[in-house]
Amino acid sequence: MFEGKKLICPVSSSTKFSKIFTIKKFPIYMGVVKKKYQYEYKDINYYINQKTGTVQIHPRVPLKKLYFKSHGSGKIGGTWKSHHENFFKFFKKYLEGKIIEIGGGHNSMSKYFQTINLKKDCKIISFEPNAQKSKLRNHQIIKNFFDYNSVKLNNVKDCNIVVHSHLFEHIYDPLKFLKLIKKVLKKDGYNIFSIPNIKKMIQNNQSNAMNFEHPYFLEEDLVDQLLRGCGFKIIKKKYFKNHSIFYQTQSINKIQKINYFKFNKNFSFFKKYQKRINLDIKNINSKIQNKKYFIFGAHIFSQNLIFNNLNTDGVIGILDNDSEKINQFLYGTKFKVYKPNIIRKYKNPIIVLRTGTYNKEIIKQLKLINNSVKII
Repeated sequence: MFEGKKLICPVSSSTKFSKIFTIKKFPIYMGVVKKKYQYEYKDINYYINQKTGTVQIHPRVPLKKLYFKSHGSGKIGGTWKSHHENFFKFFKKYLEGKIIEIGGGHNSMSKYFQTINLKKDCKIISFEPNAQKSKLRNHQIIKNFFDYNSVKLNNVKDCNIVVHSHLFEHIYDPLKFLKLIKKVLKKDGYNIFSIPNIKKMIQNNQSNAMNFEHPYFLEEDLVDQLLRGCGFKIIKKKYFKNHSIFYQTQSINKIQKINYFKFNKNFSFFKKYQKRINLDIKNINSKIQNKKYFIFGAHIFSQNLIFNNLNTDGVIGILDNDSEKINQFLYGTKFKVYKPNIIRKYKNPIIVLRTGTYNKEIIKQLKLINNSVKII
Protein backbone atom coordinates (compact mmCIF):
# COMPACT_ATOMS: atom_id res chain seq x y z
CA MET A 1 0.00 0.00 0.00
CA PHE A 2 3.06 2.26 0.21
CA GLU A 3 2.87 4.59 3.16
CA GLY A 4 3.95 8.15 2.37
CA LYS A 5 4.77 10.89 4.88
CA LYS A 6 5.78 13.78 2.62
CA LEU A 7 3.50 15.63 0.26
CA ILE A 8 4.90 14.93 -3.22
CA CYS A 9 3.26 15.33 -6.62
CA PRO A 10 3.03 11.90 -8.33
CA VAL A 11 3.48 13.51 -11.74
CA SER A 12 6.40 15.89 -11.23
CA SER A 13 7.84 15.00 -7.77
CA SER A 14 7.35 18.69 -6.91
CA THR A 15 6.89 19.46 -3.20
CA LYS A 16 5.39 22.94 -3.71
CA PHE A 17 1.72 22.91 -2.71
CA SER A 18 -1.03 25.38 -1.82
CA LYS A 19 -3.88 24.62 0.55
CA ILE A 20 -7.37 24.78 -0.97
CA PHE A 21 -9.45 24.17 2.18
CA THR A 22 -9.57 22.22 5.45
CA ILE A 23 -12.12 20.18 7.41
CA LYS A 24 -11.06 20.40 11.06
CA LYS A 25 -10.66 17.40 13.40
CA PHE A 26 -12.09 14.65 11.21
CA PRO A 27 -12.30 10.99 12.37
CA ILE A 28 -9.44 8.91 10.96
CA TYR A 29 -11.57 5.77 10.46
CA MET A 30 -14.81 5.58 8.48
CA GLY A 31 -16.41 2.54 10.08
CA VAL A 32 -17.98 1.54 13.39
CA VAL A 33 -16.62 0.51 16.78
CA LYS A 34 -17.91 -0.54 20.16
CA LYS A 35 -18.84 2.22 22.57
CA LYS A 36 -15.68 2.14 24.67
CA TYR A 37 -13.16 3.32 22.10
CA GLN A 38 -10.68 6.18 22.06
CA TYR A 39 -11.24 8.13 18.86
CA GLU A 40 -8.50 9.83 16.88
CA TYR A 41 -8.97 12.88 14.66
CA LYS A 42 -6.89 14.75 12.10
CA ASP A 43 -7.53 17.79 9.92
CA ILE A 44 -8.39 16.87 6.33
CA ASN A 45 -6.38 19.33 4.25
CA TYR A 46 -6.94 19.59 0.51
CA TYR A 47 -3.66 20.60 -1.16
CA ILE A 48 -2.93 21.39 -4.81
CA ASN A 49 0.48 21.16 -6.43
CA GLN A 50 1.57 24.54 -7.77
CA LYS A 51 3.34 23.07 -10.79
CA THR A 52 0.88 20.46 -12.09
CA GLY A 53 -2.44 20.93 -10.28
CA THR A 54 -2.61 17.44 -8.80
CA VAL A 55 -4.72 17.45 -5.62
CA GLN A 56 -4.08 15.44 -2.46
CA ILE A 57 -5.32 14.97 1.08
CA HIS A 58 -2.71 15.50 3.78
CA PRO A 59 -1.58 14.45 6.34
CA ARG A 60 -1.70 10.69 5.79
CA VAL A 61 -3.04 8.37 8.45
CA PRO A 62 -0.77 5.39 9.28
CA LEU A 63 -2.09 2.36 7.40
CA LYS A 64 -2.37 0.17 10.49
CA LYS A 65 -4.76 2.72 12.01
CA LEU A 66 -6.61 3.51 8.80
CA TYR A 67 -7.34 -0.15 8.02
CA PHE A 68 -7.22 -1.70 11.48
CA LYS A 69 -10.39 -3.59 10.49
CA SER A 70 -12.67 -3.83 7.48
CA HIS A 71 -15.56 -1.35 7.40
CA GLY A 72 -17.65 -3.26 4.86
CA SER A 73 -17.40 -0.84 1.95
CA GLY A 74 -18.43 -2.35 -1.37
CA LYS A 75 -20.42 -5.33 -0.16
CA ILE A 76 -23.94 -4.03 0.59
CA GLY A 77 -26.63 -2.95 -1.86
CA GLY A 78 -27.82 -3.44 -5.41
CA THR A 79 -25.42 -0.92 -6.94
CA TRP A 80 -22.38 -2.74 -5.59
CA LYS A 81 -23.76 -6.14 -6.59
CA SER A 82 -24.29 -4.87 -10.13
CA HIS A 83 -20.82 -3.31 -10.16
CA HIS A 84 -19.12 -6.56 -9.15
CA GLU A 85 -21.07 -8.60 -11.70
CA ASN A 86 -20.33 -6.18 -14.53
CA PHE A 87 -16.66 -5.85 -13.63
CA PHE A 88 -16.26 -9.64 -13.53
CA LYS A 89 -17.80 -9.90 -17.01
CA PHE A 90 -15.32 -7.24 -18.13
CA PHE A 91 -12.24 -9.33 -17.30
CA LYS A 92 -13.27 -13.00 -16.93
CA LYS A 93 -12.15 -14.10 -20.42
CA TYR A 94 -8.56 -13.16 -19.51
CA LEU A 95 -8.42 -15.47 -16.48
CA GLU A 96 -5.64 -17.94 -17.12
CA GLY A 97 -2.28 -18.91 -15.69
CA LYS A 98 -1.22 -17.00 -12.60
CA ILE A 99 -3.85 -14.51 -11.42
CA ILE A 100 -3.30 -11.83 -8.78
CA GLU A 101 -6.18 -10.20 -6.93
CA ILE A 102 -5.24 -7.18 -4.84
CA GLY A 103 -7.40 -5.89 -2.01
CA GLY A 104 -10.43 -8.20 -2.22
CA GLY A 105 -11.35 -7.63 1.43
CA HIS A 106 -14.42 -9.86 1.37
CA ASN A 107 -13.42 -11.86 -1.72
CA SER A 108 -15.57 -9.53 -3.80
CA MET A 109 -13.99 -10.65 -7.06
CA SER A 110 -12.46 -14.06 -6.36
CA LYS A 111 -15.82 -15.45 -5.25
CA TYR A 112 -17.02 -14.96 -8.83
CA PHE A 113 -14.23 -17.25 -10.04
CA GLN A 114 -16.32 -20.14 -8.70
CA THR A 115 -19.03 -19.38 -11.28
CA ILE A 116 -16.84 -20.33 -14.26
CA ASN A 117 -14.63 -23.28 -15.17
CA LEU A 118 -11.12 -22.03 -14.57
CA LYS A 119 -8.37 -23.86 -16.43
CA LYS A 120 -6.49 -26.46 -14.37
CA ASP A 121 -3.24 -24.52 -14.56
CA CYS A 122 -4.81 -21.40 -13.00
CA LYS A 123 -3.42 -20.21 -9.69
CA ILE A 124 -5.02 -17.32 -7.80
CA ILE A 125 -2.97 -15.20 -5.41
CA SER A 126 -4.89 -12.73 -3.24
CA PHE A 127 -3.14 -9.94 -1.32
CA GLU A 128 -5.43 -8.75 1.49
CA PRO A 129 -4.66 -8.17 5.21
CA ASN A 130 -8.31 -8.85 6.17
CA ALA A 131 -8.88 -11.74 3.74
CA GLN A 132 -11.52 -14.38 4.34
CA LYS A 133 -11.04 -18.09 3.76
CA SER A 134 -11.55 -19.31 0.20
CA LYS A 135 -13.10 -22.52 -1.11
CA LEU A 136 -11.34 -22.22 -4.44
CA ARG A 137 -8.64 -24.69 -5.36
CA ASN A 138 -5.18 -23.29 -6.05
CA HIS A 139 -6.04 -20.10 -4.17
CA GLN A 140 -3.15 -18.66 -2.15
CA ILE A 141 -4.12 -15.94 0.30
CA ILE A 142 -1.39 -13.55 1.45
CA LYS A 143 -2.58 -11.66 4.51
CA ASN A 144 -0.51 -8.59 3.79
CA PHE A 145 -0.56 -5.46 1.67
CA PHE A 146 0.65 -5.70 -1.92
CA ASP A 147 4.12 -4.19 -1.60
CA TYR A 148 7.71 -4.98 -2.54
CA ASN A 149 8.42 -6.92 0.64
CA SER A 150 5.39 -9.21 0.43
CA VAL A 151 5.94 -9.78 -3.31
CA LYS A 152 9.59 -10.70 -2.75
CA LEU A 153 8.86 -12.84 0.31
CA ASN A 154 6.25 -14.88 -1.59
CA ASN A 155 8.25 -15.00 -4.86
CA VAL A 156 5.38 -13.56 -6.91
CA LYS A 157 6.32 -13.08 -10.56
CA ASP A 158 5.46 -13.99 -14.17
CA CYS A 159 1.73 -13.36 -13.69
CA ASN A 160 -0.78 -13.28 -16.54
CA ILE A 161 -3.22 -10.83 -15.01
CA VAL A 162 -3.55 -8.49 -12.02
CA VAL A 163 -7.08 -7.57 -10.94
CA HIS A 164 -8.13 -4.95 -8.40
CA SER A 165 -11.43 -3.20 -7.70
CA HIS A 166 -11.73 0.18 -5.96
CA LEU A 167 -8.19 -0.21 -4.66
CA PHE A 168 -6.06 2.15 -6.75
CA GLU A 169 -7.61 5.27 -5.18
CA HIS A 170 -6.42 4.04 -1.74
CA ILE A 171 -2.75 3.84 -2.73
CA TYR A 172 -0.34 6.31 -1.13
CA ASP A 173 2.18 6.13 -3.99
CA PRO A 174 0.32 5.38 -7.26
CA LEU A 175 3.43 5.37 -9.49
CA LYS A 176 5.27 2.94 -7.23
CA PHE A 177 2.16 0.73 -7.13
CA LEU A 178 1.86 0.61 -10.94
CA LYS A 179 5.58 -0.12 -11.32
CA LEU A 180 5.27 -3.07 -8.92
CA ILE A 181 2.31 -4.43 -10.88
CA LYS A 182 4.39 -4.18 -14.05
CA LYS A 183 7.24 -5.99 -12.28
CA VAL A 184 5.09 -9.02 -11.33
CA LEU A 185 3.40 -9.29 -14.75
CA LYS A 186 4.63 -11.31 -17.69
CA LYS A 187 5.47 -9.44 -20.85
CA ASP A 188 2.12 -8.37 -22.37
CA GLY A 189 0.31 -9.26 -19.11
CA TYR A 190 -2.89 -7.44 -18.15
CA ASN A 191 -3.58 -4.95 -15.36
CA ILE A 192 -7.38 -4.78 -15.19
CA PHE A 193 -9.11 -2.68 -12.56
CA SER A 194 -12.11 -0.63 -11.52
CA ILE A 195 -11.86 2.81 -9.92
CA PRO A 196 -14.51 5.23 -8.68
CA ASN A 197 -15.40 8.02 -11.07
CA ILE A 198 -14.03 10.57 -8.64
CA LYS A 199 -14.65 13.64 -10.79
CA LYS A 200 -18.33 12.74 -11.20
CA MET A 201 -18.58 12.02 -7.48
CA ILE A 202 -17.24 15.46 -6.56
CA GLN A 203 -19.54 17.11 -9.08
CA ASN A 204 -22.39 15.34 -7.27
CA ASN A 205 -21.08 16.49 -3.85
CA GLN A 206 -20.28 12.94 -2.72
CA SER A 207 -18.23 12.94 0.46
CA ASN A 208 -16.71 9.53 -0.26
CA ALA A 209 -14.77 10.88 -3.25
CA MET A 210 -11.70 12.10 -1.33
CA ASN A 211 -10.79 11.46 2.29
CA PHE A 212 -8.05 9.82 4.37
CA GLU A 213 -8.57 6.56 2.47
CA HIS A 214 -8.76 8.25 -0.96
CA PRO A 215 -5.87 10.73 -0.73
CA TYR A 216 -5.57 11.62 -4.45
CA PHE A 217 -7.85 13.32 -6.93
CA LEU A 218 -7.48 10.35 -9.29
CA GLU A 219 -9.63 11.72 -12.05
CA GLU A 220 -9.65 9.94 -15.39
CA ASP A 221 -7.10 12.18 -17.15
CA LEU A 222 -4.56 11.71 -14.38
CA VAL A 223 -5.06 7.93 -14.26
CA ASP A 224 -4.50 7.74 -18.03
CA GLN A 225 -1.26 9.70 -17.71
CA LEU A 226 0.04 7.60 -14.81
CA LEU A 227 -0.64 4.37 -16.69
CA ARG A 228 1.17 5.49 -19.83
CA GLY A 229 4.04 6.85 -17.75
CA CYS A 230 4.53 3.39 -16.22
CA GLY A 231 4.43 1.46 -19.48
CA PHE A 232 0.80 0.40 -19.68
CA LYS A 233 -1.27 0.60 -22.84
CA ILE A 234 -4.96 1.34 -22.31
CA ILE A 235 -6.83 -1.31 -24.32
CA LYS A 236 -10.36 -0.30 -23.39
CA LYS A 237 -12.51 1.41 -20.79
CA LYS A 238 -16.07 0.90 -19.68
CA TYR A 239 -18.18 3.33 -17.65
CA PHE A 240 -20.45 1.86 -14.99
CA LYS A 241 -23.18 4.46 -14.39
CA ASN A 242 -21.63 7.55 -12.74
CA HIS A 243 -20.11 5.18 -10.22
CA SER A 244 -16.98 3.56 -11.70
CA ILE A 245 -14.61 3.29 -14.63
CA PHE A 246 -13.31 -0.12 -15.72
CA TYR A 247 -9.83 -0.23 -17.26
CA GLN A 248 -8.21 -3.00 -19.29
CA THR A 249 -4.51 -2.20 -19.67
CA GLN A 250 -1.56 -4.19 -20.96
CA SER A 251 2.09 -4.07 -20.02
CA ILE A 252 4.25 -2.81 -22.91
CA ASN A 253 7.87 -1.67 -23.27
CA LYS A 254 7.04 1.89 -24.30
CA ILE A 255 6.96 4.46 -21.48
CA GLN A 256 5.46 7.86 -22.29
CA LYS A 257 6.15 11.22 -20.70
CA ILE A 258 3.45 12.30 -18.23
CA ASN A 259 1.79 15.59 -19.17
CA TYR A 260 -0.64 16.95 -16.60
CA PHE A 261 -1.08 20.69 -15.98
CA LYS A 262 -4.42 21.65 -14.41
CA PHE A 263 -3.70 24.06 -11.56
CA ASN A 264 -6.31 26.73 -12.35
CA LYS A 265 -8.96 24.23 -13.41
CA ASN A 266 -8.58 21.98 -10.38
CA PHE A 267 -8.25 24.82 -7.88
CA SER A 268 -11.53 26.32 -9.10
CA PHE A 269 -13.16 22.87 -9.17
CA PHE A 270 -12.44 22.22 -5.49
CA LYS A 271 -13.33 25.72 -4.29
CA LYS A 272 -16.75 25.26 -5.90
CA TYR A 273 -17.02 21.84 -4.24
CA GLN A 274 -16.32 23.36 -0.83
CA LYS A 275 -18.93 26.05 -1.42
CA ARG A 276 -21.59 23.50 -2.46
CA ILE A 277 -20.95 21.38 0.64
CA ASN A 278 -21.30 24.38 2.95
CA LEU A 279 -24.51 25.54 1.26
CA ASP A 280 -25.97 22.03 1.39
CA ILE A 281 -25.34 21.66 5.13
CA LYS A 282 -26.76 25.12 5.76
CA ASN A 283 -29.88 24.04 3.86
CA ILE A 284 -30.15 20.79 5.87
CA ASN A 285 -29.81 22.68 9.15
CA SER A 286 -32.68 24.96 8.18
CA LYS A 287 -34.94 21.93 7.64
CA ILE A 288 -34.05 19.94 10.79
CA GLN A 289 -34.18 22.78 13.30
CA ASN A 290 -35.86 21.60 16.53
CA LYS A 291 -36.64 18.19 14.97
CA LYS A 292 -35.62 14.61 15.71
CA TYR A 293 -34.08 12.73 12.81
CA PHE A 294 -31.87 9.88 11.61
CA ILE A 295 -28.85 10.01 9.32
CA PHE A 296 -28.34 7.20 6.80
CA GLY A 297 -25.00 5.47 6.49
CA ALA A 298 -22.58 4.35 9.20
CA HIS A 299 -19.76 5.54 7.00
CA ILE A 300 -18.02 8.68 5.80
CA PHE A 301 -21.29 9.94 4.27
CA SER A 302 -22.57 10.71 7.77
CA GLN A 303 -19.20 11.72 9.21
CA ASN A 304 -18.80 14.33 6.50
CA LEU A 305 -22.10 15.94 7.50
CA ILE A 306 -21.48 15.73 11.23
CA PHE A 307 -17.98 17.22 11.05
CA ASN A 308 -18.96 19.91 8.57
CA ASN A 309 -21.18 21.76 11.06
CA LEU A 310 -24.39 19.74 10.78
CA ASN A 311 -26.68 20.53 13.72
CA THR A 312 -26.69 17.17 15.50
CA ASP A 313 -28.88 18.12 18.49
CA GLY A 314 -31.81 16.12 17.08
CA VAL A 315 -29.96 13.01 15.88
CA ILE A 316 -31.66 9.81 17.08
CA GLY A 317 -29.09 7.54 15.48
CA ILE A 318 -27.50 6.26 12.28
CA LEU A 319 -29.24 3.83 9.91
CA ASP A 320 -27.30 1.21 7.97
CA ASN A 321 -28.00 -1.98 6.01
CA ASP A 322 -24.84 -3.79 7.11
CA SER A 323 -25.89 -6.24 9.84
CA GLU A 324 -22.33 -6.27 11.22
CA LYS A 325 -22.58 -2.57 12.10
CA ILE A 326 -25.85 -2.70 14.06
CA ASN A 327 -25.70 -1.68 17.75
CA GLN A 328 -22.19 -0.32 17.34
CA PHE A 329 -21.22 3.36 17.11
CA LEU A 330 -20.13 5.45 14.16
CA TYR A 331 -16.43 6.14 14.69
CA GLY A 332 -15.73 9.61 16.08
CA THR A 333 -19.31 10.12 17.27
CA LYS A 334 -21.71 9.22 20.09
CA PHE A 335 -24.32 7.93 17.65
CA LYS A 336 -25.53 4.33 17.67
CA VAL A 337 -26.25 2.37 14.49
CA TYR A 338 -29.71 0.84 13.85
CA LYS A 339 -31.36 -1.29 11.22
CA PRO A 340 -33.49 0.81 8.85
CA ASN A 341 -36.56 -1.16 10.03
CA ILE A 342 -36.54 0.92 13.20
CA ILE A 343 -38.34 3.72 11.33
CA ARG A 344 -41.51 1.57 11.25
CA LYS A 345 -42.35 2.69 14.76
CA TYR A 346 -42.02 6.40 13.97
CA LYS A 347 -44.73 8.64 12.57
CA ASN A 348 -43.35 10.68 9.66
CA PRO A 349 -39.69 9.84 10.39
CA ILE A 350 -37.09 12.28 9.06
CA ILE A 351 -33.91 10.95 7.48
CA VAL A 352 -30.95 12.94 6.21
CA LEU A 353 -29.58 11.08 3.20
CA ARG A 354 -26.39 11.99 1.34
CA THR A 355 -25.07 8.75 -0.19
CA GLY A 356 -24.63 9.90 -3.77
CA THR A 357 -25.17 7.18 -6.39
CA TYR A 358 -26.80 4.93 -3.76
CA ASN A 359 -29.58 7.42 -2.91
CA LYS A 360 -32.23 6.02 -5.26
CA GLU A 361 -32.06 2.43 -4.04
CA ILE A 362 -32.02 3.59 -0.40
CA ILE A 363 -35.02 5.91 -0.85
CA LYS A 364 -36.95 3.04 -2.42
CA GLN A 365 -36.07 0.79 0.51
CA LEU A 366 -37.01 3.38 3.14
CA LYS A 367 -40.39 4.10 1.56
CA LEU A 368 -41.20 0.38 1.55
CA ILE A 369 -40.49 0.31 5.28
CA ASN A 370 -42.47 3.46 6.09
CA ASN A 371 -44.27 5.32 3.33
CA SER A 372 -44.56 8.44 5.48
CA VAL A 373 -40.79 8.88 5.67
CA LYS A 374 -39.45 12.34 4.89
CA ILE A 375 -36.07 12.39 3.11
CA ILE A 376 -33.89 15.47 3.39
